[in-house]
Amino acid sequence: MNWNDLSVFLAIAEQGSLAGAARDLKINHSTVFRRLNSLESDLNTRLFERLPDGYVLTPVGERMRELALEAEGAIQSIEREVAGRDLEPCGTVRLTTAPNIARTIVPGVLKKLRRTHPRIIVETSVGDTDYDLNRREADIALRATTRPPEHLVGRKLAELGWSVCGATSSRRRQPKNIPELQGQPLIGADASMMRLAAFQWLESNFREQIVARANDLSTMAALARADVGLAVLPSDQKGDGLRPLFTVSGIGGELWLLTHPDLRNVRRIRVVWDALAEAAGCL
Repeated sequence: MNWNDLSVFLAIAEQGSLAGAARDLKINHSTVFRRLNSLESDLNTRLFERLPDGYVLTPVGERMRELALEAEGAIQSIEREVAGRDLEPCGTVRLTTAPNIARTIVPGVLKKLRRTHPRIIVETSVGDTDYDLNRREADIALRATTRPPEHLVGRKLAELGWSVCGATSSRRRQPKNIPELQGQPLIGADASMMRLAAFQWLESNFREQIVARANDLSTMAALARADVGLAVLPSDQKGDGLRPLFTVSGIGGELWLLTHPDLRNVRRIRVVWDALAEAAGCL
């Protein structure tokens, strides 16, 4: 059996469609279709019911998924254990972080590492989407969170306060406290950002005043800088044309550095980890 066919099977089971599996695996729709047909042909059984609204596992497919997840877990354990024995400070380290941190911290870290450890290559995946460190989608995560996953090891680097921010060029009356936010145009978040307490607070109290939404903090800052509205932003958001008006208590977060326990002693990952931890002092 081809493991690639099994990974395609798991992606279809999770996404419920060929198109969703193709996006998840970053391969062509036709490749997903071909591999599924190949797997079903090899096993001489039907794993999915093809319904108008998607692909649904058959009873055999349900059992197949249980076994496939066990196999996937075993392969991931092998990858992590082998990677954990790598003591050379060289090779690729995959880092995931938010856009603002990628701009303010990562460039300086990479510049320093080029001098001290030129054989380490850092791949930075930028976005506010959480990556699965258990599946080795990333080796290190540098993330703002109040609840880091229990299966990861980590270090809290900083407390992040949140402030209402506005354009320095704005001619509107700028609020000095929460009551004065009434009637002000505000920048909100889309559903993907609602895990953050700041946007839950904004949605609960000022939903009717939201004039635009975005799914990343840098875009919110840009909209506020252009005077589209006021934005609620963490203290690590910096830039000309934007000024904090007042701090909102009770919605703060923490900046965490996270990795998988099997990888914490890998030399190249430890080198990047230490460099990021040191650089976090600039926030």
